[in-house]
Amino acid sequence: MKAKFLVILFVLASIFGFSQQVQKHAFTFYDMIKMKRLSGLTVSPNGRYLAFVVTSYDLKSNSHTTDIYLFDQTQIALSNITNGYGSNFNPVFSPDSKKLYFLSTKTKKSEIYQYDIDSQKITQISHLPISVANLKLSPDGKFFVFSLQAYVNQSNPQAIAQRLKQKQDSHSSAMEFTQLPIRHWNKWEDHRWNHLYIMPVQGGQVKDIMQGIEGNCPSKPFGGTEEFDISPDGKLIAYTTKLGRDRMWSTNFDVYLYNVRTGKTHDITVKNKAWDRVAFFSPDGKYLYYLAMKIPKYEADRFRIMRYNLKTKKVENLTEDFQVNPSELIISPDGKTIYFTGDKEGGIRIFALNTQTKDVKEIYSQHTNRSINLVGNKLYFLQESFTSPAEVYSLNLHNNKLTKITHINDSLLSTVKFGQVEKFWFTDRDGIKIQGWLLKPVDFDPHKKYPLAFYIHGGPQGAWHDEFHYRWNLEIAPSHGYVAVAINFRGSTGYGDAFKEAISGHWGDRPFYDLMDGLAYVLKMYPFIDGNRRGALGASYGGYMINYLMGKAPDQFDAFICHDGLFDLTSMYYSTEELWFPEHELLGTPWQNEKMYKEFSPSTYVTHWKKPLLVIHGGQDFRVPETQGIAAFTAAQRLGIPSKFLYFPNECHFVLQPANSEVWHREVFAWLDKWVKNKKVK
Repeated sequence: MKAKFLVILFVLASIFGFSQQVQKHAFTFYDMIKMKRLSGLTVSPNGRYLAFVVTSYDLKSNSHTTDIYLFDQTQIALSNITNGYGSNFNPVFSPDSKKLYFLSTKTKKSEIYQYDIDSQKITQISHLPISVANLKLSPDGKFFVFSLQAYVNQSNPQAIAQRLKQKQDSHSSAMEFTQLPIRHWNKWEDHRWNHLYIMPVQGGQVKDIMQGIEGNCPSKPFGGTEEFDISPDGKLIAYTTKLGRDRMWSTNFDVYLYNVRTGKTHDITVKNKAWDRVAFFSPDGKYLYYLAMKIPKYEADRFRIMRYNLKTKKVENLTEDFQVNPSELIISPDGKTIYFTGDKEGGIRIFALNTQTKDVKEIYSQHTNRSINLVGNKLYFLQESFTSPAEVYSLNLHNNKLTKITHINDSLLSTVKFGQVEKFWFTDRDGIKIQGWLLKPVDFDPHKKYPLAFYIHGGPQGAWHDEFHYRWNLEIAPSHGYVAVAINFRGSTGYGDAFKEAISGHWGDRPFYDLMDGLAYVLKMYPFIDGNRRGALGASYGGYMINYLMGKAPDQFDAFICHDGLFDLTSMYYSTEELWFPEHELLGTPWQNEKMYKEFSPSTYVTHWKKPLLVIHGGQDFRVPETQGIAAFTAAQRLGIPSKFLYFPNECHFVLQPANSEVWHREVFAWLDKWVKNKKVK
């Protein structure tokens, strides 16, 4: 199969593509949906090739395609090697850099394919009756490890497929459960588990290394290849899973070592009752590095980088005093440095840990950086910001020179204008420094007054980052003539352990105070904000806070928008899936801490509601079930408050389909325009 080459000649592009005057317009949803979304960056061992996934959305067909692009740094050439046939993802290079393996749904289920870089030929490797996911290749290139969905008592892929067909042919929709969960995130449980399998690189028989285990690896719903690794000699596989009937009110994931030769498995983190997760083996095969939390049931606890000696079984904590949560990690070939990304003060930065001295230094601080790779003296990663979607960059570790490698979205970006971004700090009523973002309207005039769109993030242990978000893009509001403000209140990540932990047991006071203090600050410091025209919007915990503000601060805003937000904390506990979360955040179950569940529940204060409310909810949201949104809308309707319920039956906690996203953006800004921007000020 011949690949279509899109030759990127950067000099010519800079002359012909960007020297001409382009008529620019304010950035809109329609510009955002056209952007190519890069992910899954990987670099060939010889450093010549970069492979990454590009996702393209089509509004007309309400669909998307995922392709794998290959960039040749020697030829300065970019090629789409899959060219729109099925969904293509999870690229993995062979050790000799001559082949690229990936997963594709060309046959309607995902299978393993091989791309020969010299001949440009694609060959199907696996031929399984069920879908393959989470592909990794052993360091010696001899075998794959990947996940299949297996029954605890049935690991054979053919038998699994037959069992699924029998269920389908029975015409019965009945489901039976004797333990939690019955559903998770956006799917009902079907008694299958994510299990890891081994298969020779040339294809053939597969083996379930987790046979008989009631546990998932990767974890559901968001786990990936970061949750398992293969030793340099291919003799050990480390993986992460969680066992036990208490799995939905426990975060006790453990790290297991599987011996490929003997088939035996043992738990190396059994003593820690908090979350443990595999990272990687050291290049010399002497150590396993993994991540560990300290606080049971606390999903937002900081991971520490741990080193496990495979011979002596000694464990060392390398980052106890470094209060940045590591996410993606890679290790240098000599094993002396671990590079990792971490959330800090509104960005995802890059850090380097000396494995001998345990010293950590910040080596790159700008914007949001993900998908890091190391080859030679260069780090490769995807970088994005408020005003730029992700592109591939490299950082020279010798001279700190940053180079932008891909320019996939440059032509689209050259046609749009963004609002100016400002990072600000203020001190709240408790003397705590709080950081926020302010985005000015496009074509800003300091002599004019602009309405305010006040954004509240979810999590609640999350943060507003300097990133190009595709669901809550803060640059959309400035294109509609609003000042956008987003506060990283107490509970947000990236500001130290104490700051993040301050929200637990304090859902309705500390973050509420920070938001109100932040609102007062921006109204005082930025005179171009029209204090008589203010709207607030948020999702998940942000949606909870919207409902809470409706009753606790009804006069602070002219209108509210709640997306998949919590309304009643007690009923929420009994219908959500991950029970460890409310049990930690609200200091127990509803029967153990009835007072807090009532005190911080928005439903307690509905008699104070009086401002217009738009409620948005997804029918497949099992994290915050749709009844929470229905209840909020019912309360508003019964109280005679102007309100609307926007329902997406086929969306989860997130609105992901292009056509639904279009409706979401249209309705959100129509609501703000009606009740905020076009408000008649007396």
